[in-house]
Amino acid sequence: MPIYSYKCSSCGNTYDSMKSFDEADKDDVCPNCGGDAKRMFSDPAAVIYKGSGYYCTDNHHDNGCNCSQCKGGN
Repeated sequence: MPIYSYKCSSCGNTYDSMKSFDEADKDDVCPNCGGDAKRMFSDPAAVIYKGSGYYCTDNHHDNGCNCSQCKGGN
């Protein structure tokens, strides 16, 4: 089951809770004060591709590329 983050509207407490997909959109009860807690949404993690092979081998159309693989190198 996924873990979701919630923030209490009464005391400002933030906490994580493991819930099923069906229960995720429902409001939660703050474990600190018993107040109403709303689900928080955050930005997704950025994916960073490092190395010399990804662009030339997997995500590329040979339109004037100057990488060694397109030039016939290793």
